[in-house]
Amino acid sequence: MRHLITALLLLIAGYFLQAATLQKEFLPDNVTYNPQIPTPEIFFGFKTGERHLSHDQILAYTHEITRLSQRVKIEEYARSHEFRPLVHMVFTSEENHRQLDIMKGKHTEYIRSGNRSLTEDIPLVVLLGYGVHGNESSSSNASVLTMYYLAAAQGGFIDSLLRQCIILVDPCLNPDGFTRHSNWVNMHQGKTDVSDPAARGFNEAWPGGRGNHFWFDLNRDYLFMVNPESKGRVEKFHEWLPGIVTDHHEMGANSTFFFQPGIPSRNNPRVPQKNYELTNKIAGFHRAKFNERGELYYSEDSFDDYYLGKGSSYPDINGSIGILFEQAGYRGKIRETAYGIRTFAQAIRNQFDVSIATLEAALSLKSEILQNQQEFYSVALTPAHSDPVKGYIVGDDSDVTRLDKLAELLAIHRITMYETISPFTVGSKHFQPGKSFIIPLNQPQYRLIKSLFETVDTFTDSTFYDVSTWNIPMSFNLEYAPLNSVRDLQKIQGDAYTIGEEGNSGLNGNYKSYAWAMKWDNYHSPAALWQLQQKGLFTIVATKEFSTQIEGKEEKFSYGTIVIPTGIQPDHLKNQLVPILSEVAKEWKVGFYGINSGHTQKGIDLGSSSMIPLEQSKILIVAGETVNSREAGEIWHLFDQRFRIPATLTDITTIRNLNLSNYTTLILPGGNLQRFSPLDEQKIKSWVGAGGTLITIGEAAQWASNIEIAPLKFKRPVVADTGMVIPFVNRAEDAAIHAIAGVILNTELDITHPIGYGYSRTEMPVFKSGTRVAEIPSGAYSAPVKFTSKPWLSGYISIKNLQRISNAPAVTVIRNGNGRIISFLESPNFRGIWFGSHKMLGNAVFFGQIIR
Repeated sequence: MRHLITALLLLIAGYFLQAATLQKEFLPDNVTYNPQIPTPEIFFGFKTGERHLSHDQILAYTHEITRLSQRVKIEEYARSHEFRPLVHMVFTSEENHRQLDIMKGKHTEYIRSGNRSLTEDIPLVVLLGYGVHGNESSSSNASVLTMYYLAAAQGGFIDSLLRQCIILVDPCLNPDGFTRHSNWVNMHQGKTDVSDPAARGFNEAWPGGRGNHFWFDLNRDYLFMVNPESKGRVEKFHEWLPGIVTDHHEMGANSTFFFQPGIPSRNNPRVPQKNYELTNKIAGFHRAKFNERGELYYSEDSFDDYYLGKGSSYPDINGSIGILFEQAGYRGKIRETAYGIRTFAQAIRNQFDVSIATLEAALSLKSEILQNQQEFYSVALTPAHSDPVKGYIVGDDSDVTRLDKLAELLAIHRITMYETISPFTVGSKHFQPGKSFIIPLNQPQYRLIKSLFETVDTFTDSTFYDVSTWNIPMSFNLEYAPLNSVRDLQKIQGDAYTIGEEGNSGLNGNYKSYAWAMKWDNYHSPAALWQLQQKGLFTIVATKEFSTQIEGKEEKFSYGTIVIPTGIQPDHLKNQLVPILSEVAKEWKVGFYGINSGHTQKGIDLGSSSMIPLEQSKILIVAGETVNSREAGEIWHLFDQRFRIPATLTDITTIRNLNLSNYTTLILPGGNLQRFSPLDEQKIKSWVGAGGTLITIGEAAQWASNIEIAPLKFKRPVVADTGMVIPFVNRAEDAAIHAIAGVILNTELDITHPIGYGYSRTEMPVFKSGTRVAEIPSGAYSAPVKFTSKPWLSGYISIKNLQRISNAPAVTVIRNGNGRIISFLESPNFRGIWFGSHKMLGNAVFFGQIIR
């Protein structure tokens, strides 16, 4: 018994010793700590900063403190692509937890009502978000200190904080990327510390841990919500309406520490000035913390919040105060830097310190922040009333799928839409009921709607940390127009818009038809065609238009229509044809039309030489090492998640070992493709010459030209005027004048060309970044997509660059032997949201083989 008591006393003494050590190195010393809550060191078995925590370890700690503390509960809000949980740790007082739904209701009612007076029982919600970039690991490692502090600290400040606030801790915003990074660092760490930046552990293998499973930058995904992590976060944001949101990052190792307000000249004009004033007030608490410790920092250069789709800027356009933190990233336990030897533990402490300083600011400025939130939404209606635009109408006559996908996105942003109840025309644009919806501006999300729908042509600064525009209907290639009359708005506005109407999907016509036809205008047509081919059905594509009678009505079929002839299907599938078509129609909401004769009323007959049999596509995507991981991930995501078409990812170094004849299509994302050896290049040339379809994206077109597989000439970039006298200090701004950070440009599309199949309009918006511009290649029909003579639609671009781009190609097709090289000079899948040009990439895959 005596030995048991001794062991217990030693255990308790050991706990207090570790807690004291933790407090001395990291934690505030003006409070005591509950010994029932294990410190991170006790729970994990090593000191903070000694190793990189893994996601499963952090998750285990969240569940342990939830089990032991009455101050916290855990809420899962999403699962990553690799099915890892994303959670919010909800911290508040025990009393508040007993009535948490009531507290949340009081909070949201005060903000949304616009007329309720502020009372003591209305809580402020604070959201602390860590590690949206998985390899910026000090942030998520600091989250466990924040959670420990909120669960275990005892004293007047923490009691007041938990009584008056609800604090959401999101410990790991990107669990898939974080897992890749922590595994990499830990597998290269030994007992002896190595601080040399040349060490392999500091240099992650491709694709690194920054992105998520599909290598997306989740910090650019708050507006678009392409990924489940972002969708879940945005939904929770609007459920809780936090008044402050922190966004913890890392930057280069030879840096110090940044926190906002950022560069004043790059503030987004849609965000009220009060937001920046409050951000600066909160920054005073961060400055005080670092001044006390002598830690170097800066707060008004390098970074901005112009683009509203980041973790620190999306809150700003939704009434909250978003705050970006950037800590120097050491990517290991200890590292040599321009500021001497720096440690992972020091980085963690900085992230934790600004977390605590933010909570101090929240308690001190609670009333002002809550009033700012309420005013943001109530005052929003004032500019809405005075805005000459009263709303927007959006639609598409041929593809309701893209319209519904936009509606789903807007609904998560809490934007209200309504049915169009009668035909309406704005200029040359025609909108039909059932194929369009209306968005009035007189609603609380006025500012966000304007940001998503407006074209931007005025800028106070020509330098952008991110893109300069993000017009959402353009990205979906939808017709849209402003409504300038309240009377027009009221005349055509019906009930709330219903998502999911199937239109002409399903089977139309006689089940014993001579053939079945599927129009290529639906967004999901490529997915449907793949499934038909996978089932073993024989398919042909119409390269010319035709029309025929179906159930007494003339039905028109355009370029790219897929025809499934009944009589020549494999015998074992003839009786299964209708069930297969029904299954595909239901899954992808496409329509099949039964045709009773091979002779059509107008246009080509079904046995015409202009009806070309299709080979099932087999796709190979090059990835790895020097390939642009973002572009590779966007392509992989498109085929896997949008179209459900299997595509083989292969490393750039393995091409030499593959039998390329097993594939119909090879896709090269951008990046430095010099990693291909001369033998690799010759192998690809031979495969193309034998009939393969090579698709290049962005920079890969330059590589294809350099090895003379697809000769393209590129225009010289615009350079700054060397005759001007520019102060040295302004050199960065001068260099940015002719940079293209991100602009939306108009293109002219040949809808009779296989690349243009499925499009009904001959113009399409394209997102361009980077200054590379090609010349029209020689040969007929070599540029099925080119920029118009006056291409600007939205965003910043210099006049000289605009002149270079006018009439330049956006997509080229060059023959080589029996094959062809299709070059997308701009990404057809920018950040996974450019729905308008997704089908062009699908066309290149399915119809590249028929381009003669």
